[in-house]
Order: sequence, then C-alpha cells, then structure tokens
Amino acid sequence: MLITCIIFVALYIIDQLTKYWAMDLVGTKEVIPNFLSLELTYNKGAAWGMMEDNTPILVLISIIGSIILGYFCIKNDWKKHKFMSFSLTMALAGCVGNLYDRFISITPLSEGREGVVDMIVFEPLNVISRAITGSNFPIFNVADVYLVLGLIFFAIDYLFFYEKRVKKYSQEI
Repeated sequence: MLITCIIFVALYIIDQLTKYWAMDLVGTKEVIPNFLSLELTYNKGAAWGMMEDNTPILVLISIIGSIILGYFCIKNDWKKHKFMSFSLTMALAGCVGNLYDRFISITPLSEGREGVVDMIVFEPLNVISRAITGSNFPIFNVADVYLVLGLIFFAIDYLFFYEKRVKKYSQEI
C-alpha cells in the first residue's frame, strides 16, 4: 500500500507541475522538430472533446473511476502482482489528475483553468490520425498518458500473466 501511495503521489505531482507550467505557454513550442511540440489547450470534454461542456457529469464519472481504480490498488498485492499494481496506480494517477482539473474548472478557484489542461502534441500520432480521419490527433496531457498506458499495461498483464500467477501461487498453498 505504501508503494502505491508513493508512486501515486509522485505521478500526480508530475502531472500537476506540467499543467501549471503549460498554462504559461504562448503559441506552439517545438521540443523535438517534427516529433514533439507543446501547445496549451483546455479540454472541456473527455477524449476527443466528447461530452463537451458536461463537466459535472465528467467529474462524477472520474470520481467513480477513481474509486474503482483505488479499490483495486488497495486490494492488489505488490509482492505478487508488481506489474499489475504499477499499472493500476498509474491509471489512478491519470484519472485523479484529470478529475482535479475538471473539478477545479467549475469552482471559483479555477486559477484560469477552463477545463482539463492539455499540452502535448505528438506528431507521429498526427500523421496516423490525418491518414485515417483527415485531422490531427487531439492534444493531450501527462495524466492522459498515465491513464492510457496504465490501462494498456493492465490489459497486457491480465491477458498474458494473470493465469500464470494464479497457478504459481495456488501451487504454493
């Protein structure tokens, strides 16, 4: 549990620091030419702008998601399920990071946030997205990366390693 808390807090702080830093961006800042840029945007919806201007509903969905992920983080055993534990903690940090943005944007304490702070422009995703849809891939943030990678890692762990662990630990009993 302590490991989960330490990793969660570290990831959450990194996410929030990048968002505060990004709020000072003006225009587009190219970090790695034709690969990675930073550009401040505020997303008032979920992925790809879905459910735009439905922030209270998205706050509720984020709270429910955070509770579910938090429950699994608490119930999971780091000694037996390191990769799964890390993936769940990563997903929880992403969910809570964006929950904070959504919640704060609808309060008087919004600090100028008009929604979830997004800033990462990843050109390889733009190339793929333009080929498929004709438009750029949405700008995203560090919490989005945590959430997506955490869920991908969880799926990989569950699909390829979970049964082996169950067999291993059931034989030890």
